Amino acid sequence: MSSSNNIQPPAISLDIPKAIAPESRLGFNLEIGLDTIEELIINSTHVPLTELVVIDRVVLLYELNQIRENLPTDLAVAREIANRQQQIITEAENYAAAVVRAAKTQAQQMLSDSTILRQAELDGAKIRLKTEQECDRLKQTTVAQINQLRQNAIAECETIQTGADDYADHVLGNIEQRLQQMLQVIQNGRQQLD
Repeated sequence: MSSSNNIQPPAISLDIPKAIAPESRLGFNLEIGLDTIEELIINSTHVPLTELVVIDRVVLLYELNQIRENLPTDLAVAREIANRQQQIITEAENYAAAVVRAAKTQAQQMLSDSTILRQAELDGAKIRLKTEQECDRLKQTTVAQINQLRQNAIAECETIQTGADDYADHVLGNIEQRLQQMLQVIQNGRQQLD
């Protein structure tokens, strides 16, 4: 047999990092980080008669940077796989073409004997069918992985968006309550002046 039968499939690496639970990332917890920012806003010095507060910029930027550095990497992984989808499919198609070329070369070498020729044609058809099936399987697996990662990324985005909305609603509710209290103090003061 010829050495062309020893075609190795291409090494297709998706470089997908293993999922890490948010709580286990070097002890970082997203909820605690958000709570820290909330406390920073709530406990900051208020500018009288306004809804403004004076916040330590360095502390706030540090906390935001901690959150940004520790957000789940699923979105980046999904984008990377989506960007590499065509490359993965091309590598699989190139591998299939190499196998088909090897089968054709082997069939041509066996033309001298009709029995061998029939067997070669049968083998070539089997190899072609197996290669097509393998390519289809690789394509389906790749598309399924991409779709799953896309769904995971969308779900993660929705969870993050919901958390951000809830947090914003909570902060705005606190500010509204404080403003109402300040307005009540002002109205009481004005009533006493009258």
